[in-house]
Amino acid sequence: MDPRKQRRGLLVTLAAILTGATLLSGVGIYLALKSLETPLSSSDPSDSSILQPDISRAPVETIAPPPVESSISQSNTTEITPPAYSKNKPAKNLGGVNWERKDLRQMNLSQVNLGGANLKNADLSSVDLSGANLSGANLSGANLNGANLRNADLRGTNLTNANLQRANLNGALLDGANLTGAVIP
Repeated sequence: MDPRKQRRGLLVTLAAILTGATLLSGVGIYLALKSLETPLSSSDPSDSSILQPDISRAPVETIAPPPVESSISQSNTTEITPPAYSKNKPAKNLGGVNWERKDLRQMNLSQVNLGGANLKNADLSSVDLSGANLSGANLSGANLNGANLRNADLRGTNLTNANLQRANLNGALLDGANLTGAVIP
């Protein structure tokens, strides 16, 4: 057999093995995070537009804001104020959150960790996900029409049957992502 053909065959086999290993790792991470899943809470259970994840078991944000001087002038103590929470700009670490079939069109999810999150059939059209970590997330059937995924980490992500029309994928990492049946620009 020709050594070049043999080498090419070995490279193709190696690429297939590495792709499969990446997918299995992503699925393993997803399943591990799914087992830690917590339900979402809302002030009005019938209002699905207000999304507040139950973060009582979520990893703690480790970046503390700078100390703010206390209004008491005689004291040398400082008080630390927590970062403001907004329904449109949630906490930075939402790994493993379950937002299946949720309407997230008004969310600003730039730079947010959604690794291993379940976003199956979620509406993320025109959402800013720039720089977000979506590795190992389940986005099967999700509507990402016009979403900004610039520099997003989509490695090992399940994008089966996802709508990615008009999505900005510049700089996005797609190694090991499952794009079967996805509508891609």
